Amino acid sequence: MSDEPIVDEERFEAVQRLIKVTALRSTPVDGDGCGNCYYYLEPGESMAYCWHEKFQMLVGAEWWCQHWEMAED
Repeated sequence: MSDEPIVDEERFEAVQRLIKVTALRSTPVDGDGCGNCYYYLEPGESMAYCWHEKFQMLVGAEWWCQHWEMAED
């Protein structure tokens, strides 16, 4: 038995395409990051779920993507 993890190559490629299409970045743009986006499920947390209809994934508060939208006050 191997200690190597089993990688779902098809799923990995699908996620890589999604990241490229959404222009996901690991740094905020002009102060706008996932943590202050409308779609960030848990504001104030360092990681949370993004619930945008085209991009549903666990993201970091400092990340940014093209779907960023101003959070409601």
